Amino acid sequence: MGLAIEGYVEPRLVEFLSFVKEGLPVSRFLLICRLPRGRVQRTVFLTGRIPGERVLPTIGNVICLTPRDSYVVDEPIRKKGLLGRLEGSIGPFMRSPGIGFPYLIGFLRKNGVLTDVAHVAVQHDKIEGPTPFEEILRDKVNVGRGDHDVLFITAYTDSAREAYRRAREARLAYAATGKRLTVVLGGAHASAVPDEGTRLGHVDAVVAGEGEWAASELLGDIREGRPVRALYRSGFGRIRERGALALDMGIWTGLKRRPQQILASTTFARGCKLDCHFCAVFLTNGPAVRNRDVADVVEEIRSQGPEFTPETIGRIGPGLYNTLLRLLVGLPFVGRRRGRRLISLMAPGFTHQFFFWDDNLYNAAGSFRAVCEAIRPLERPWAAELTVDLAEKPELLKLARESGCRDLFLGIESVSQTGIDGLDKWSNDTESLRDRVKRVHDAGINVMGAFVFGLEGDDRSIFDRTLEFIYDTKIDLVVANIIQPYPGTGTFKDAMLCNDFLPWAYCPDGSDVAMDYNWPLFDGAHVLVRPRRMTVDELQEGYYYFLREAYSLSGILRRFRGRATDVRSAVSHFARNYGVSRYGMVKTAHAIRRKGSRAVGVGEAATGMLGAGLEGIPLLSATAADTPEPG
Repeated sequence: MGLAIEGYVEPRLVEFLSFVKEGLPVSRFLLICRLPRGRVQRTVFLTGRIPGERVLPTIGNVICLTPRDSYVVDEPIRKKGLLGRLEGSIGPFMRSPGIGFPYLIGFLRKNGVLTDVAHVAVQHDKIEGPTPFEEILRDKVNVGRGDHDVLFITAYTDSAREAYRRAREARLAYAATGKRLTVVLGGAHASAVPDEGTRLGHVDAVVAGEGEWAASELLGDIREGRPVRALYRSGFGRIRERGALALDMGIWTGLKRRPQQILASTTFARGCKLDCHFCAVFLTNGPAVRNRDVADVVEEIRSQGPEFTPETIGRIGPGLYNTLLRLLVGLPFVGRRRGRRLISLMAPGFTHQFFFWDDNLYNAAGSFRAVCEAIRPLERPWAAELTVDLAEKPELLKLARESGCRDLFLGIESVSQTGIDGLDKWSNDTESLRDRVKRVHDAGINVMGAFVFGLEGDDRSIFDRTLEFIYDTKIDLVVANIIQPYPGTGTFKDAMLCNDFLPWAYCPDGSDVAMDYNWPLFDGAHVLVRPRRMTVDELQEGYYYFLREAYSLSGILRRFRGRATDVRSAVSHFARNYGVSRYGMVKTAHAIRRKGSRAVGVGEAATGMLGAGLEGIPLLSATAADTPEPG
C-alpha cells in the first residue's frame, strides 16, 4: 500500500507526522487543500486501509463556549454611555473571561488527552457577542481537521437557556457540514441539575463534579469509539497533588475581540469550610476543602506577567491603547520614572493585580498563612473572596496586606441576625460586623460587601438599615442580590416543600427552550420565592431602591473614607464606583436605570397575576419568631 497524495502537500506534512507519532489511524487523515474563494477540498491521504485496522474517531476541534447572561439578552441596556461607546469602537480594555476553561484545556493538554492534532477554539459571548456558529466555523474552527469535534459549554443557572440555544445553533451549523459534533454542558448548572440538558435533548453529555477528570473520561470514550454517556461525574479531592492542575490562560488569545488586558487569575483551594443554606458551592466544588500546593499557585501567577518591557515597548502592536502607551513610555522623564508601572497598567497581556477564584480563600489560618507567605515575594497586588471572620485574626490581616492584598470581597449577607441564622452562616455575627469591617479597612484593604435581601425576618426596613450600615462602615463597593432558590440548595428544597415558588419561576409555556424552571430569572435580581414579611413588589422595588441609593452620587460620597482634601483618593473612589456600577456589574447597571418595580424578564402574564391580587394576599402571618432583629 502506498501514498496517493493530491494537492499541495507540504503544509500538512507536520500534521501527518503528528498523527503517526500519536498512533492515530492514518487511513483517516485528511489533506486540506485551500482553493480560491475560501472553498475547502478534502482528499483522503492514503488510498488503502491496513487489513483488520480498527478506525477510531479523531478529535479535530474542541470548542469552549461561554454564553451570555440572560438578563443581557432579555433587556439589553440601550444607552451605553461614553465609556461603553468608546469600548465599542476600540475594543474592551480589561475583562475576566474566567478560569474554568483555562484549567480544563491546560489539564487535558498536560495529560495527553488533547494532542497537538486537536485545535482549541474559544468563543466568549459576553466579550465577543453571540457570534453566529457559521461564522465561528469559518473563522475559528478547522472543520477539515479530524472527523469529530467537541463543543464544551459552561453555564451558571441564569445562563442555562442561552447555553441550550447555542447548543441548538451549533448542531444546525455542524449538520450543514456533515461533520459529527458532541455537545457537552459543564459548570455550576450542570452539576446542580445534571440530567436536564440530556433529558430534554439539548446536549449529548454533561460533566459534573471535578470537571477536568470527568471531561478526560468523556474524550477518552470518543477517541476509543465508545458510546458517549449522558453523565460523566468525577469525585473530589484530586487537586492536592503537586502539578495536578495546569492553567492555560493562553487560550484567550483566540478571542476575536480580545481585551487589552485579561485579569490575571489563579486558584488555591476548591470547596468551602461553610455549608450555607442558600449556596451551591458544595455541588460544584465538593463538600470538603482541598488546598493546592502553593508552589503551583506561584508558578501560575508568574506565568501571567507583562509581555513587554521599556526596552521592548517599540515592538508593541497597533491600536489606540498601545499607541498611547508607546508615546508615554517614550517620554524621557515619564518613561524613566514610570515606564514599568505604565506597562503593567496598560500593556496588552494580563493585569498586574491578580485574583483568587476561590469560593473562600480563608478556610483555615494555617493554609491562608502559607499562601500569603508564598506569594509575598511576587510583589503584586491581589484580591479574593473570603469570609469576614478573617478580621478576628489581626496578624493574618497584616500578613495579607504585606503579601499584596488590596481588595476583599466579603459575604456580609445581612445586617439582621435572624437572616444570618436562616442561612446557617456561622462565620457571621451582626453584633461585630462594624468592628470587623473597620479592622479590614485599618489594615489598608478595600472592602466589597455582598448583601442578600428577602431572608428570614426581612421586612421593608431592611433596605434602609443596610444603607445605614454601608454608610457608617464606609464600604468601598457594594453587591446586592435577592435570595435565590438555586437548584440543589436548601433554599430550593424549602421552596419546593412549602410550595413557595412564584408563578414566573416556572418555565413559561411559550419558551423556545424547554427547561425545568424559568432559569433566566435565577440571576439574583428577581423575586422567585414568596417573601415572608413583604409583598413581592416591596422586595423587588426595595432591591432596586437599595442599589440606586448606594450608587447614587451622594451614596458614593457617603461611602468615601478619605479626607476631603485627599483629591487623588476621592477621584479614585468615585471613578471606581461609577465605572463598576454603570459598566462592570450589569445587574447593578440595570437596577440603577430602572424606573418601575417589574423585574427584567417578568412578562405581562406575571404582571397580570400581580394585578389580580396576588400582592394583596398575606403571605404568612407574622409571629414572634418572624420578628426581625433590630439593626
